[in-house]
Amino acid sequence: MTTSLNRPEAVRKYFTKTPLKPTEPNYSNHQTKMGIGGGLIFLALILLFSGQGLLIFLGIVSGYFGFNLLSNGFSAYSSQKKKYESDYEQYEKDYERAEPKPSDEQMDQWMNSDIDKITAEALRRLDLEHEDYKAKPYTIGGPASLKETRFAIGKDGKTRYSHFNILVVFLTEYHVAAYQSDNSMEYGQILTDKTQEFPYREITNLGTQIVKENIRLLDDIVESESGMQEFTLATSGGNVIKVAYQFARNTDYQGELVKIGGEITIAAIRKKLQDYKQKYEK
Repeated sequence: MTTSLNRPEAVRKYFTKTPLKPTEPNYSNHQTKMGIGGGLIFLALILLFSGQGLLIFLGIVSGYFGFNLLSNGFSAYSSQKKKYESDYEQYEKDYERAEPKPSDEQMDQWMNSDIDKITAEALRRLDLEHEDYKAKPYTIGGPASLKETRFAIGKDGKTRYSHFNILVVFLTEYHVAAYQSDNSMEYGQILTDKTQEFPYREITNLGTQIVKENIRLLDDIVESESGMQEFTLATSGGNVIKVAYQFARNTDYQGELVKIGGEITIAAIRKKLQDYKQKYEK
């Protein structure tokens, strides 16, 4: 199901926690006190007009306790009701900021559309013609390491992120051409980017590692994610490319990251590097 909301508003809602509807309090205890207090005051009036000393005294006592019960009951009832109305008013405002959310499918469509645009931008920035690289461009990416990045688990059980980092790799005959950028899901915009190019012979390290990463959830709670898997490529010239692309957890974990590329890109780079070495470094 898609949403009629514009994209920026829809994405903000997706990464905003839906508030819980406040439960209306049970006012029966306070209402009982007010009822009893009112009854005692009514009894007091009857006794006071009796004209008999003892009954007048009992009327005064009845009126005193009746007034206290009525006053305390009404005060507690008014306070509780006022708080509930205030909480409900805040709930309606928070709910409007969080709902309705776009579907998981809509979020994925927007991300995939952004990736297509980013790939085209990478080709332009690297000044590559289509015949200059082999097959399709390879991508790998995941959540951007930005303080504003938020995480949300969709109805499909997958974890999505408000800002993503992506690496686009073109494998030419003799070198790697790479474009990397941080991107906003809210506006579908590239926030920062860079390009790097180097020959295969300069690649000294190609692998993955598990790193510790702080992630910010919808309710602004920061959790330490100790199992973020990161792809690393380094060269003899000091160039280093890093990109986090998945949680290094059990496959049955509910909340796995929505993936951008991944293992297929790592495998393609590794194979290209092996082929180059076999062909040119005998």
